Amino acid sequence: SDRGKFSSANPVPLFSFPSRWDSEAQAKVNKQDPNPKFLEQVKALFPNAEEDKIVVMCSDGRQRSIQVLMMLDEEGYVNIAGLKGGFNMWDATFDPKVRRRNVGLAKEVYTHDADSCGIHASGAGFQMVDKIESVDRKDYVDWEDWEEAVAKKSA
Repeated sequence: SDRGKFSSANPVPLFSFPSRWDSEAQAKVNKQDPNPKFLEQVKALFPNAEEDKIVVMCSDGRQRSIQVLMMLDEEGYVNIAGLKGGFNMWDATFDPKVRRRNVGLAKEVYTHDADSCGIHASGAGFQMVDKIESVDRKDYVDWEDWEEAVAKKSA
């Protein structure tokens, strides 16, 4: 599947997140493994901090993206941006060919042929049928601070 792949992307992970089955816990356990060469890899791909343009993203555009933006700013990169909503929002909005998905484009229907589907503004009491749940696209993993994780790993 091409889902989640960008043809012109240069992915450099801040962390890898391998999963394994823990027989004692009887559950899948995820381990945050920091990439100690992250900054070296970024500098190799984008050597010109003043000219190179970088878009940073993680799953939800919060914890890891903010860490990376702060690190790149400290390294002198000036053309940096974080993708608001991260990959989760991008994937919900666009397909692999960057065509907009039909997400959140519903309209109120004032005339209909008595069906019970859709969003109605008739006041006929279709609250349960018409309710649209908003999907929370937040990544609830409590991500470690990269610098602290690298220091802990190398100790």
